[in-house]
Amino acid sequence: MPADNELKKLNSIILNTLTDYKSNISDEIKDYLSSKSKKLRPLLIFLLAKSLNIDITDEIYNLACSVELIHNSALIHDDIIDNAQTRRGKISLNIKLGNKMSVLAGDFLLACAFKQLVKCENINVINTFSDCLYRMCTGEINQNSSLFKVPSFDDYIKKSKDKTAELFKAGLVSLCYLSNIKEKEKISEFAINFGIAFQIKDDLVNILNTDKTKPALSDIYNGVYTAPLIYLNKEEKIGNLSEEKISKLVQNKKYIFTTKKLIEEYVLKAVKSIDFIEENQYKKEIIKITENLYEEIINE
Repeated sequence: MPADNELKKLNSIILNTLTDYKSNISDEIKDYLSSKSKKLRPLLIFLLAKSLNIDITDEIYNLACSVELIHNSALIHDDIIDNAQTRRGKISLNIKLGNKMSVLAGDFLLACAFKQLVKCENINVINTFSDCLYRMCTGEINQNSSLFKVPSFDDYIKKSKDKTAELFKAGLVSLCYLSNIKEKEKISEFAINFGIAFQIKDDLVNILNTDKTKPALSDIYNGVYTAPLIYLNKEEKIGNLSEEKISKLVQNKKYIFTTKKLIEEYVLKAVKSIDFIEENQYKKEIIKITENLYEEIINE
């Protein structure tokens, strides 16, 4: 991986951050963060910087650290809401510590993230992440206030943007502020389209059960209705169908294929938005990661 060295250094920074900002559950949080993870959000920050021939400064490492801590804070809170039993193949923190301490663990990571962001000494970065967290929270609230209801297609895309794409955007747009990158709008466009494709893929994986570390169809059983079910609802109103019937119908190849094409649509938009970057190994890696959102599920 063209950013392996940066990711190794980031791991050390994250652990040092949790050592500097101590709490009574720091060891449990460190163990949680030590689970195998792609660290996709900071990885894209590093690859984009390198693709534009930008040196990875301390400020960029602080940015990457903040993004990863915010992401994990959201995961901890999601597991509490979903009553998840595992995360990345390990016992989830809410099961290990209980809901009360897990809420505090997520809050603690969020506080650590903002202490790192402040070190960037850039008001535009702070404003970007303030807006990002607002949108992430409203996305989660809107989803949980509409459980067991089939959303409109537009509402589904907006929820995917708010819950997931906004954090990708915050990291990459903040890189623009820290490095005086002029093509901020293009990079923002890339991040939003990438993040939406990422979320739709995650939703589809839940239905196809290709990720064995997560319970199959948990979204449907928890009342979170995603793209295949929205397409199904256009042809067969599902309001009076049982969960079991819905789970069988939604795995219909027709609706799965349509969802895969939707992912491909956002992947192509994301790739097109970074046409301005000259060809190099780091841009190729970004494109590979983006296209894999579609290619990894095309034969499922």
